[in-house]
Amino acid sequence: MKKNLTLFFVLCTLGLQAQNLSGFWVGTVMQNGRPNVFSYQLDLQQEGTTLTGKAISITQDGTASAEFSIAGTWEGGGKLILQELTQVTPKGGGWCLKYASLRLGTTGDGIWVLQGGWISDNCSPGTMRLVKEADSNQLDVGADAFVPEGIWTGELSQTDRSYEFYYELELKEGGKGFAKIMSEENGGSARQLLNWKLTENRDSLIIEEQGVIEKTDPNWRWCIKKLKLRLDEDVNRFGFHGVWEGRMDATETQKAGACAPGKVYLEKPILDKDLKASIRSLQTQTALNNQGRKLKLQRTIEVKASDLTISVWDNGTEDGDVITLFFNGQQLAKQHRISKNKSNYRVKLSGDENFLILQADDLGSIKPNTVAVSINDGQREQILVMSADFEENGAVLIRKIQQ
Repeated sequence: MKKNLTLFFVLCTLGLQAQNLSGFWVGTVMQNGRPNVFSYQLDLQQEGTTLTGKAISITQDGTASAEFSIAGTWEGGGKLILQELTQVTPKGGGWCLKYASLRLGTTGDGIWVLQGGWISDNCSPGTMRLVKEADSNQLDVGADAFVPEGIWTGELSQTDRSYEFYYELELKEGGKGFAKIMSEENGGSARQLLNWKLTENRDSLIIEEQGVIEKTDPNWRWCIKKLKLRLDEDVNRFGFHGVWEGRMDATETQKAGACAPGKVYLEKPILDKDLKASIRSLQTQTALNNQGRKLKLQRTIEVKASDLTISVWDNGTEDGDVITLFFNGQQLAKQHRISKNKSNYRVKLSGDENFLILQADDLGSIKPNTVAVSINDGQREQILVMSADFEENGAVLIRKIQQ
């Protein structure tokens, strides 16, 4: 019995020593003597014992946030030292720059946890607790029962634009969350805080964006949107579709003004346990997994024939995007530079579930990669927007309609 216990503790220690802390961590920060709980997010990159990245702290009511550059040291034995170096936004400071000493452990179901205390000059000390999201970089997959919380992906149009935006919602418990929008024209991408609520009969969703917390172009003004969406579903996915209206993001020198309105489509796939296992196996079997990138299922498409034409092109500004395309694990295109001209690929379905995967090789001048994709079965052409960057590959599940 003693030998078994000794082996158990040795294995735990080795696991802590070898753990890669790179990735996205979410949790809470508290300050002694104050009742408010701050939401806290870490985006970490680890090389050896050195960590770098960014942190975002958000007030409990979601009305204010700050972004920090961070650095850290992994001291081994389960201990991480983390320091917020500078307050990136908003300019001018005003938030505590925290120095945290955190211990790494796991929950009962194997999720990695960082927790411990923090101190700061001219601020009361406090505590921090974070868990690692998508710990093993597995594919983001859907549920088999409707719940509003989670990731919803799709497209957003605007009446004064000739192209569509990639649009994504991350709905959290308690009616809070985040929106992500990616443009094929100027502006790049942005992330916004939001509030959400279901109507009483749970068939409609109201989204109100609160403000931009991250954007790749600091001078770009994004629309702060209100979305009114209706729920529909089929055997493959839960979907929301509807309309939006909004106002321009105000700056110190420019007032808010009305945006041209548009439409929205978002979905979350319905996947059973067997299909989820197949998807995770697919990631393990392909070269994508060797790059350590997460795989996100962005759309589910139904077709009527086994022979398809898949086309990809840039429906916005040609900015030098370079991609690799996989279909069922086989390369369709390798390091292909996207242009206004459609590139066409003939494929044949090999089973009930088939996967098209987009990998970013060069993000071009407008980050991230966002491309238009057409899937044509000879009877109908379905057009969607896919997105990928150096941390995440996009995936589309293609299923044949059973006659």
